[in-house]
Amino acid sequence: MNVSEEIIFLKKRIAELEKQLDNLRLSRRVLMDLLEQTEKEKNILSSQLQKKNKSLSKYRKLNFTKLYKNDFEVYEIKDYIKE
Repeated sequence: MNVSEEIIFLKKRIAELEKQLDNLRLSRRVLMDLLEQTEKEKNILSSQLQKKNKSLSKYRKLNFTKLYKNDFEVYEIKDYIKE
């Protein structure tokens, strides 16, 4: 192989490698965008779950409070009847 053939071969190889590099950069950007989108969705879902959990927790506390209040009233009535 003479020098000019080697130069042509190396230029082609450089062009191929640059094309691969461009494809890798594009793939990286796509992956980073997907990762960012997934992270946003995860944060939104997490926030929704926290709100739902808070709401359910309040609901449970209210129900327990009402139940205890009713039990208390029943005991008060029983005590009143006994007297």
